[in-house]
Order: sequence, then structure tokens, then C-alpha cells
Amino acid sequence: MPFRILTFAAALGLAFLAATQANAGLNFCNKADVQHSFAVAYKDGDNWRSVGWWNIDPGECKLVIGGDLQRRYYYYRATATGRTFNGDDYYFCTRQEAYEAIGEQGNCPARGYDKSEFRKLDTGKTARDFTLNLVPAGGDAVTPAPAPAPAPAPGNAPGTYGEPYSNAAILQECISGDGPAYCAFHADGTKLYVYDDGRTPQFVLTAMRALDPGTPIAVSGDLVEVFDATAEVVLRDITVRPYSDNDWLLKRMQGYWYAVDDPNAQFNILGAERENQYDGQMMGLEFLSVQNWCDDSPGNGPFLVARDPETGEAFCYGIEHVGDFDMTLMFLPRGNFLEFRKLD
Repeated sequence: MPFRILTFAAALGLAFLAATQANAGLNFCNKADVQHSFAVAYKDGDNWRSVGWWNIDPGECKLVIGGDLQRRYYYYRATATGRTFNGDDYYFCTRQEAYEAIGEQGNCPARGYDKSEFRKLDTGKTARDFTLNLVPAGGDAVTPAPAPAPAPAPGNAPGTYGEPYSNAAILQECISGDGPAYCAFHADGTKLYVYDDGRTPQFVLTAMRALDPGTPIAVSGDLVEVFDATAEVVLRDITVRPYSDNDWLLKRMQGYWYAVDDPNAQFNILGAERENQYDGQMMGLEFLSVQNWCDDSPGNGPFLVARDPETGEAFCYGIEHVGDFDMTLMFLPRGNFLEFRKLD
């Protein structure tokens, strides 16, 4: 039987109260009806670390990482006899027996490990504690989520759910599955989430789900809550806006690329996000925007700005050329040229 994961953290507007007192740090709780074995992977300084296994009986919790959390993103795997684990295409080294794999995670078999798929946890930038609860698919959650807000009545005025908000944006994704369904878009360096909880009209969500990542849109609604690099909004309307010159540049950047001077350095641009890899090992995620100004340059652009959502640090590149199969960027303020070739 498949299972689903409920995460408990004050992040992205998905806050729930844990049913039991948890230790400080990262906790795994098993609310399913059979024992599960958990593994966790995370960046530890300059190295990646993958550790397992914690065997957790039904109804039990175990502290996986103690103390205040030092990073935002973790990765986990949960296995049980006869159960299916659905990963997120993040792969780390594991073994059947207890293990600790430190360092490069790309070529696991050569190091004597198995290569296993993990799921990503976003604990929120400021979270000190995080509890992950495993429950059977279709089962009751450990603690009930807050009841969905009532559907907005026709003609709800701006400001019903928060500060009135309107902006030009780039659609990123629409996700529906085990967790709360949502759509997300990028605007002004922030990733904004629209949840299918009854407040945003269905015609808005339906329109967003029909669009490809990277589509330029215009949105209007209410800004519910703002976090470090993300925010929650309730929308009243969405339209597809005409492509600007900068939108076209971002569209041409979509896909997999590698660095000419080091082919092991690769990245994938999807929508307004760049996932960086080195030698098959995931190195991090950045939020992207193409704009006509940059703090590191007095010029008029166009510039590619890449922001690390975990640290808030931004990197600026002058866009020299974007072709069908090649791209040249200038790293600022140093001024060195970076050559890339397309993989797909």
C-alpha cells in the first residue's frame, strides 16, 4: 500500500501542530501501521552526507538530527516491506545495512553503495525544529489540518485575505498529489504559492494548470503572508501576458546545460528555477530572473540574476548571447566569460 508524508513546520503557510512533544532538531515519526526504515541525506559543509537506517515502529518517533537545524533542505527515504516509496528524482548512496556515506554521491556503485531515490524536505529558512510524519495514503493525519477557508463570495474586495497584490510574474509549476495542491510562480525574486484551499477560484487554478513552466503571466489577488524567499497569495484573476524581451531570453534558456570548461558542471533551467549539479550530484537550487538592472553593474542589461533561496545571496551575470545550443554569460563584477552548451 502506498503511503504519504505529512511535514510539520512553520514554513510556506503550511503550519500544523505536532500531536506529541518532539525533540529539538529533525524528527521522523511513523504513524503508519508497519515498521518503516528511514534514511536522511544533507549537505554538511563541503560534503554530502547520507545516513541510515532508523527503524521506527508504528506510533514511535525518533530524533534523526539533534540540536537546532543548521540548514533548510534535507532529503529522506522511507522503506517498508510491501510498501512503495515515491521519490523526487534526488539520488543518494545507501546500503541495505546500517551505513554512512560521506562525500560524492553521484557514482554510488563504484564506492560500494546502492543508488537510491530520496524526497526533498523544505524546513523553512528559520525553522529550528522539524517533524516529518509518515501516514498511510488515504489515512487520517496525526492532527487534523485547519479547515479550508470558505470559498470567496463573488465580488470579494481586494484585501479580503491580506494586502492587495498585483504583479507581472513567471509561472513555475502546479503540483497535486499527497500533500496540499498548489500552483507557484516567481516575481521580484520571490516564489509565491497559491493553494487549492477554496479561497482562490477554481477557474484561476485551472488556467494556471494549463500553462507551461516559464509562461509570463499577470496576477491579482491578496498577499497573505511573506517568508524569507517565498510567500503565500490568494488570487482573484490571472492572464497570460505578452512575452517581453527578457521573457524571451528566459524561454531560450530553458533546458539542460553544461560548462564548456568543465562538462561535469551542469544545470537545468525550468521556468524561473535553476538546479545545479556537479558530476551528477545535486548542488543546489536558485531562483532566476532576467532583468535590465543589477546591483553589481551600472549597465542596462539584460542581466541574469540567480538567488539562493536558502541564504538570500544573489549572483549577477551579463547575458552576452543565448542561442539554440550555446550560451555566453559574463560573471559580474569580475567580468569573466562563462561558456555553456545545451545537452538536450
